[in-house]
Amino acid sequence: MMELNPVMVKELRGRMRGPRAFILLTIYLGILGGVMILLYLAIANSVGNSLNAGQEVGRGLFLTIATVALIEVCIIMPTLTAGGIVGEKERQTYDLLIASQLSPWQIIWGKLGSALGFGLLLIIAIAPLMSIAFLFGGVSLTEVIIAILGLIATSVFFASVGMFWSSVMQSTLGANSFALGSIIAMLLGVPFLVFVISLIFDFSIWEESPILIYLGLIFISVHPFIALGMSEAFIIADEGVFLITLDLANNITIVIPSPWIVFMILSFLFSVFFILISMRRLRPDDPTVKQHQKTPLKEL
Repeated sequence: MMELNPVMVKELRGRMRGPRAFILLTIYLGILGGVMILLYLAIANSVGNSLNAGQEVGRGLFLTIATVALIEVCIIMPTLTAGGIVGEKERQTYDLLIASQLSPWQIIWGKLGSALGFGLLLIIAIAPLMSIAFLFGGVSLTEVIIAILGLIATSVFFASVGMFWSSVMQSTLGANSFALGSIIAMLLGVPFLVFVISLIFDFSIWEESPILIYLGLIFISVHPFIALGMSEAFIIADEGVFLITLDLANNITIVIPSPWIVFMILSFLFSVFFILISMRRLRPDDPTVKQHQKTPLKEL
């Protein structure tokens, strides 16, 4: 029988036993439900009794639910893991944790897995809302699956960012601030850099260089909103779900993967990178621990 990770069991029990998890889930679904109802009323009044009214309502609801859910995941997931390691230091239980027979991987995975378990609960909870949009029409099952996969990949990526800052910082407040700050900086920095580059360089050079196309695809696919939004646009235009053919200047034709696939790969690589750094930070001689420890014997 496979032995359960004791850190994960402890974290999940502490996270799910209190009212905090259910209150957060209620607020999460309440925001999504309220936005969905308001949007449904607005779209229904605008489209009237046209033949494509159902499809327009369904697509509008789907895009709104996916966008709001992605925003909430970007905010919630890093805060769930930002206090994982630094909280042990503040409670002065860090030395006891790493002195146990648990490996750094078991400790990090226990902390991260408990947060991802709750994040997965949040993603599963929006499935009924997405199914309502699916029933209206205008949305395929493939789009729903890609949206859910994108939410899962974003959850893992941003949770690993929070875990990284938790292993680096000296307080839970600092870890939360830097985790959210770095994510906000990335979400705002990528489109800002794209805008600046578009002002400096002529986009015609991109149509003549496949290498620049691939590099640009990798850069913008780090951003979950851009990657998933572009993938949705390609699906609507019947360009393809997995591979997309682009016609460049000088009769050059290239095939690129859909941005959601690139985002999945990049989020996996970045998650592994941040998890490995967090594991390396788990050591008994961590200088940040000494600032939280007191030595009563010396004081005497």
